[in-house]
Amino acid sequence: MTRRLYAVSASVLAVLAAGPLAAQQPTTRRDSAAASDSIRADSARHALHHLAPVVVNSTRLSGASEETPAQVEKLDLKRVIPGPETLNNALLTLPGVSLFDDQGARLQPQLEVRGFSVSPVVGNPQGVSVFLNGIRVNEPDAQEVNFDLLPSAAFDQATLVRGPDVLFGRNSLGGTLLLTTRRGGDTPEATLEVGGGSFGEQTLTTTLGGKLDGIDGFLAFTGENEVGWRQATSSTTRNLFATIGHQWGPSHDSGDIALDIQYGHDRIFEAGSLPASYIAINPKINYTPGDFFAPEAVDLALRGNEPLAGGILRGTLFGRRNNVEQFNGNVPPPNTDGFTYNLSGGSTLEWTRPFVLGSVPIGWTMGAEYSRESAHIRLVNVGGGLPASITTDATIHQDNAAAFAQAVVSVTPRLNITGGLRLDYVHVPYRDSLDASNDGTSTYNRLSPEIGATYQFTDDIKGFVAYKSGFRAPAPLELACANPNAPCSLPFSLGNDPALLPVTTRDYEGGFDVDFAARTTLDVDAFWTDVDNDIVFASPNLTQEYFLNAPHTRRAGVEASGQIGLPAGFRLVASYSYVAATYQSTVLIATSDSNPQPTKPGDLFPLSPLHRGRLGAGVTHLFGALVVDGEFDIRGYQGQFTRGDESNQRKEIPGYTVAGLSARADYHRFGAAVGIENIFNRQYYTFGIESQNFLGPYNQSNPPANPIVEPFYTPGYARRITVTLSTRL
Repeated sequence: MTRRLYAVSASVLAVLAAGPLAAQQPTTRRDSAAASDSIRADSARHALHHLAPVVVNSTRLSGASEETPAQVEKLDLKRVIPGPETLNNALLTLPGVSLFDDQGARLQPQLEVRGFSVSPVVGNPQGVSVFLNGIRVNEPDAQEVNFDLLPSAAFDQATLVRGPDVLFGRNSLGGTLLLTTRRGGDTPEATLEVGGGSFGEQTLTTTLGGKLDGIDGFLAFTGENEVGWRQATSSTTRNLFATIGHQWGPSHDSGDIALDIQYGHDRIFEAGSLPASYIAINPKINYTPGDFFAPEAVDLALRGNEPLAGGILRGTLFGRRNNVEQFNGNVPPPNTDGFTYNLSGGSTLEWTRPFVLGSVPIGWTMGAEYSRESAHIRLVNVGGGLPASITTDATIHQDNAAAFAQAVVSVTPRLNITGGLRLDYVHVPYRDSLDASNDGTSTYNRLSPEIGATYQFTDDIKGFVAYKSGFRAPAPLELACANPNAPCSLPFSLGNDPALLPVTTRDYEGGFDVDFAARTTLDVDAFWTDVDNDIVFASPNLTQEYFLNAPHTRRAGVEASGQIGLPAGFRLVASYSYVAATYQSTVLIATSDSNPQPTKPGDLFPLSPLHRGRLGAGVTHLFGALVVDGEFDIRGYQGQFTRGDESNQRKEIPGYTVAGLSARADYHRFGAAVGIENIFNRQYYTFGIESQNFLGPYNQSNPPANPIVEPFYTPGYARRITVTLSTRL
């Protein structure tokens, strides 16, 4: 990451001093100018003698600036193997980010950032927000994110903003992932990629873009088939993304409008976790074959911006629909076939403007957003020798409204002060078509402040400190499954249970960034996040769960990453993080253990390793028209406690290291990429849960009367090799 102050010429300053409309003219920055507002101001009297600093203000819709008091990291999407996992693989190169696999499905990872999770698993408490072109893609029913539905072939930029932020609002506790897609350029382009790999993997990706009579268009399609590594884990994914737009004026911010359309349809079979005794026989075993996840999603979004009153007005208008069938083979039966119909729509408007107060430049952002999120959940019990029966038929309509403001004050050419405030309102009515006595309504509101400072010590070294507050309202699914006396059966069996309290955080962080010449960088930050009323879930057995508030928890740690540039295009990369996600109060969380123990202050969260590290070496070199780029790395993770062992009584999931290699060569309009994951084919586990083994020993014909409790693990993927060939048509 890079944080610098930039200067502009005295002639530009003179124009800026002429009036607010002139201040809209763009300045070229090393990073994308469209990602932030650059505010330059000084008086005409000083313009001939001093260069004013560029004050950069993050905005809700144009992206986060690296000059704000937060750890902002742009992901390098070009150095990971192309395909549906592009985003996940790029995130794993960052410090403090880890992945675990509950479902036993490669395309449904659960990511952890600073001890908070974001995942496609319904019911997993979510603490990270994901935005695509400024639109939240967390789903209405449980705020989960379906990474398999994101248009990876259309990605232009991906940025991780760590910690809460008033611009991005609810659920952004551990951070916010911002994704933007490509637009058609002046030069027509078309690409074709075909790939294949281990376990029957087949991929096809094509893109098409260009501009005609001032109208730009871009189209991306990705399709993937896979047989799967474990038994009954085949998958098919299809994703189509298209944008049509028009820009007017001399710059992107002079005026722009674009319409995005996306369609995704997947069918992913899941293996889930496996008793340790089964893994010893064969890690490919599927405990309950037949589980699958089948979403079909359509997204429409209209976005644009226009100069207004000396600033820029930006806006979005969107509609999203995602219909999902989730089948769970339960032990003991009956099985559950779940149908969820998610529908959401809304709008965001924001206005940003530079102005001068006395001789002090200020960047101002203010805005408001509203969304309506609806979920209709219908569950049917099937199998077990009984006729099919509807167990849940519930509808939830959630209203979300917010207003926010942020100012960046350039106190001196080296010192920027950022302050912001956000008000959130969430209204969640629950209606049960089977039992009206379950109906209920929950309402939450929260005022969240932030203040921070950045200081440029030298041209190469910059530091920041910040205090921020975060907020998360309970998701509809969590509200409907919060009764310990009536836990929900998977995927869920809902009712209007006792109301949960909203989650609030107080985040203190600071860090510094060093950016030397010759591709040598060092970023270090430390954070301390106190959490009140954290939402956690209890699993009394493998097929039931409910949610509850833990009065006090904490996330604290240090994250560091760096790169050393070497001659001939070689480089060394490394990262390390210490992330302590801990309970800070005594709370009894039900588990499969017949004698569960309450947590104590200092007990670690399950599935959250304390230490994570990465070490790698790479090279980028030109041989005439041939460009070669490759990187080998080793990632290591300390052992972690299993879900169901919140009191840290049982044996940890063993720590592990895994090595990978990615390489790409481009020659004129042709390219080839090779990726190898888990090079040394090590056996390791990313997920574990304590549960009763209802089936008993492997291949036993009669289930035991008293199933024993043992750890269930999800085996990490075996060695996987992929090859991708591409061409620009």
